[in-house]
Amino acid sequence: MREIVRIEGLKMYFGGLKAIDNLDMSIYEHETLGIIGPNGAGKTTLFNVICGVYKPTDGKIILNGQEVQGSPPYEMARKGIARTFQISKPLYDLTILDNVVAASGIHEYTGIRSFFKKSHTKEVLEKVHDILELVGLSEIEHKKAREVSLGYLRRLEIARALATEPQLLMLDEPCAGLSNFAINEITELVLKLKEQGKTIVLIEHNLPITMKVCDRIIVLNYGQKIAEGTPEKVQNDKKVIEAYLGEEDED
Repeated sequence: MREIVRIEGLKMYFGGLKAIDNLDMSIYEHETLGIIGPNGAGKTTLFNVICGVYKPTDGKIILNGQEVQGSPPYEMARKGIARTFQISKPLYDLTILDNVVAASGIHEYTGIRSFFKKSHTKEVLEKVHDILELVGLSEIEHKKAREVSLGYLRRLEIARALATEPQLLMLDEPCAGLSNFAINEITELVLKLKEQGKTIVLIEHNLPITMKVCDRIIVLNYGQKIAEGTPEKVQNDKKVIEAYLGEEDED
């Protein structure tokens, strides 16, 4: 598989806290990669560094052979990295449709005038309707974002990310706080995106979901990689079991 992202010696320190500590990893085209670990392991910090929210203390992020560490989030989005957030923050006064329309113009809109001129063309609307159909939001596309449930907002987050036509889709705990029904729908959506060949990196505390949808898993603990491999390999790794459950007494 083609390597999309390579991370070398990545460090992200906040004062004396080593949130990411000398991390090496790769992300390959068409794979679904899970990032797991206990609370405070550095998972979301890793997302923030890759997406440009934080400039790393040290190390390299290489995207398609080009060093991109320290680039701002809008540049990373234009380079093909899209993400969702644990806390959904849509444009609450816009409809579901217009939220996705707004995201679809990342490569086209240069200001408010170009938004009104280019945003609702036939081509854009066809693209947006296809995305809404994919994520299961077509029937409520004219509702305002503030009027829908958290499960729908999580799907809207994914729809907006897809509208940027990313080569890498990063999902930060898309199932957190959802009902079992909504969790099942998000899981099925991720599997559908996987079948389409999307490259996905997933943070998810619900380990059965991670094991179900991911091809490969990286486990972080205190900012360091402690395990990497298939779901079967990782869930039987002694270091992973100790990180989640604590080291067992020898007796």
